[in-house]
Amino acid sequence: MQRVTRESATYPQQTLSALDAKVELIRRHFPPSVASLYAAPRTGEDGKLQWWSELAGQPHPYAELNADQQRRLLEKYQQRQHAIGHLANELQSRGQDDTAASLRSLIGAPDLANLYSLNDEPLVVRWGLPPPPPAPAIPPASLPPQPTPVLRERWWLRLPLWWLLLPLLLLVLLWLLWFWRGYLLHLINPTPMISHACQPANVRPPDFAVVLDTSGSMNLNIDVSPEDDLWFHSTGIRLPEDDPRRARMLSEPTRLTVAKQAFGGMLDNLHPAIDTRLITFDGCHNQVDQGLFGKSQRAQLKRSVQQLGANDGTPLASSLELAASQVDGRWRDALIVMFVDGEDGCERNACAVSSSIAIQQPRLRVNVVNISDSELSNCIAENTGGRVYTARNEAEVESMLREASEEVSTNPKCQ
Repeated sequence: MQRVTRESATYPQQTLSALDAKVELIRRHFPPSVASLYAAPRTGEDGKLQWWSELAGQPHPYAELNADQQRRLLEKYQQRQHAIGHLANELQSRGQDDTAASLRSLIGAPDLANLYSLNDEPLVVRWGLPPPPPAPAIPPASLPPQPTPVLRERWWLRLPLWWLLLPLLLLVLLWLLWFWRGYLLHLINPTPMISHACQPANVRPPDFAVVLDTSGSMNLNIDVSPEDDLWFHSTGIRLPEDDPRRARMLSEPTRLTVAKQAFGGMLDNLHPAIDTRLITFDGCHNQVDQGLFGKSQRAQLKRSVQQLGANDGTPLASSLELAASQVDGRWRDALIVMFVDGEDGCERNACAVSSSIAIQQPRLRVNVVNISDSELSNCIAENTGGRVYTARNEAEVESMLREASEEVSTNPKCQ
């Protein structure tokens, strides 16, 4: 942990503890990359306020960055804010209005004077505090009396104040219309996503994330019928392990085994410029961001996937929210591939969540590879302009997953 800056003002410990509580709430629900947006307030030995961060690297004020660095830093800042907003909405839906309101107090445009870059990650200091008190005025030295100048009244001084501000307001309005024109056009008429390998060499690669289903139903054999699936969850799960029908349904190759093999094949076919983020399930209330993996880390990612197990529920909506919060989808293309075997099993509406994401991130496409007979998750792709692939057996799964990731593959079908 390193100290980023300090200031001359002092604040009561109760105020600083309230700020720590907000960050701790974020840390309980998100990976460190989101909570590290806010520097930690600490009181130094001299009683003055200091700001510390767990991020490594040399802190650089926003004003010292070049234009491209500033743009990328603000993109990451907005992604973190988007994730916190989703958390506030989730807490409010659970009846925790006060906690949700506390989190929403963190959402807003950044104060660029208090924004830093540490290893290309955004860091905010002096957040959640009132401005420091002004320094006491120093009385001017005694001067001999001066003659009072005679001022001529200016006609524009008699105008109402809002008339004087009107030109400035018009300039601000024109700037906002220009700044948001691209975003509004995408909302009205979203353009199709073009495969990165078909783009010119100087085009930035899209963000890419995979949501891999690791719920308990992934332990079933890949060839189980819908009737067997229903029987297992209603009756078979309670039978002893040596029950013949139950044992057959849990035999290899399981859905998870086939998914792991198909995931490795997809990585082998991935464009070298594409980084991969992996999201997995760990119950209804704890989706796992396994991290972002570049080309040199793909072997490590394959090994990590081979070690995954399957258990508990299917939080499709929550995992989609987490994946969407880690990609752009507003000013640059983004693709999410969801490999799932059913509908949301955690009492949330994945269709409504995907509709909201489509409005906020019009350049985000979600392709769904569905290895079950349930069609309730297909709305995720339909709402975001993505595609649905249905794989019924082991032979189809790998080819379906490759087709679902064609936008980021090495050899797509270019138009």
